[in-house]
Amino acid sequence: MQLRQLQHLVALADQGSFGRAAQAVHLSQPALSRSIDTLEEGLQARLIDRAYGTVRFTQAGELVLARARELLADAAQIERDVLQLEGLAIGSLAVGLGPFAAGTLGRMALSLMAQRHPQLLMRMEVADTASLCERLHRRQLDLFIADTRDLNKQPGLKLARLPDVPVSFFVRPKHPLLRLKQVTLESLMDYPVAGPQLPAEVAAQFDRQARHGKSVKGGDRSLFNVSCDDAGTLRHLALTANAAILAPLAPAPGHETGALVPLPVAGLTGMQTHYSLVTLAGRTLSPAATAYSRLVTELMSPAKQPPGR
Repeated sequence: MQLRQLQHLVALADQGSFGRAAQAVHLSQPALSRSIDTLEEGLQARLIDRAYGTVRFTQAGELVLARARELLADAAQIERDVLQLEGLAIGSLAVGLGPFAAGTLGRMALSLMAQRHPQLLMRMEVADTASLCERLHRRQLDLFIADTRDLNKQPGLKLARLPDVPVSFFVRPKHPLLRLKQVTLESLMDYPVAGPQLPAEVAAQFDRQARHGKSVKGGDRSLFNVSCDDAGTLRHLALTANAAILAPLAPAPGHETGALVPLPVAGLTGMQTHYSLVTLAGRTLSPAATAYSRLVTELMSPAKQPPGR
């Protein structure tokens, strides 16, 4: 049974004769008759009584006709829904973001998506890369953006590298460290140092740097003595607790670090993110996920970067 055959059956009911029905569906009358015959053979039931030159539906025919109208209406709605989905008038988007990506790129992209597609159902989750990867594999996320240095060898993932973004320590304006000609690791560790959970490779590099600080300070603290994945909380620590926080510089115009100023630290310059847009390999992205991916690429393009960065 095919939708085309059901369309012919409905046309026959609406037009009242094979001749008019054939004309309505742009077929010859024999071709329409063969289509109805094939439908009856497939269902193993007589649907039409053809006696007396009229079209009369059997009881089975009336049943099939009613269901045919419903199925054809559903098929038409499917076509309309797909068109709406492609135009992002309906649909959903679930995006995961690492802490750095959430504080800058994620907010901008989410805002623009909401402006451009106000009817789209969107959900954004912030977590560490390992948690985001697990949720992606469970199909709870369409994609995620995070530092992927720990994911290079994971199977089943498709990684699209995004441009690197400079990373710096930030402090509040008039922080005592800003009065120093050169901020060293030793002087930095006189204050709280906060940042998100870092990739293993990056954390190991900071640990090696911190060993020098331990020997100088005579203590056992690591470089980061406060770990937090929430950008707002990190900013609050910088403004209220004299903390130095690790954060990316703006990846696109319009981002503000929140009244904080960069703090260059000797031996810790040249730091960068390693963002990737991560999806499941072999999985076709939804229209909303495709639009979001294009938007992220647009925001991260060199033309969108702030001057001098």
